[in-house]
Parts: sequence; structure tokens; C-alpha cells
Amino acid sequence: LSWFWNTWFYNAWPLDQAITSVTPDANGVAITIEDHGLAPMPVKLAVTRADRTVQRIDIPVDVWLNGARSYVVHVAATPGVVRVEIDPDGLFPDINRANQVWIK
Repeated sequence: LSWFWNTWFYNAWPLDQAITSVTPDANGVAITIEDHGLAPMPVKLAVTRADRTVQRIDIPVDVWLNGARSYVVHVAATPGVVRVEIDPDGLFPDINRANQVWIK
């Protein structure tokens, strides 16, 4: 957990995860998430479908620790995706929550 201690206690880096696109592709729907801040944290994602079901997806912190600045999640195209939200429970101290929600 050295990444956690360095981020929050020694450096106080900002957390800013963002949904930058939700687009259809050959595998269904591609959801692109970018890390705009310096703080690596896991991503808790909620994908709401047209039938009102909610799919929860956890993206491990390892994605960011390995140096990536963006990550693409692929989900099924049906039922249609109507909303995508990072950290739907509001647990992480993200500095810009406005870029954490995509609504069709």
C-alpha cells in the first residue's frame, strides 16, 4: 500500500478521474476513463442500462500504477447504456465530480 501512503499523506496529490467518452464499438460499448490527477486510486464504475439495471465494475489501482493515463472498459451493448458514473457512492475525494458522469 505504499502508493496509498505516498499519495494521501506524504504528497497530498489531487484525485481527478474522468469519463471522457462512451461510444459503440465492435465489442459493445467502450467507456474511456482518464486519470487527470496525480493520485492513483481504483475506479468504482456504475453503468446504468435502459432497463434500469445497474452493472458495477471495479477497475484496480494497478492500471494507474503501471503508468496508464487512460483505460477503456468494454461492456455489452444491450440493454442500452443510458448513464455511466465513476464513484456513484461518493467515497473518493475527487476534485471535479462534474467529469465523473456521462448521461445519454
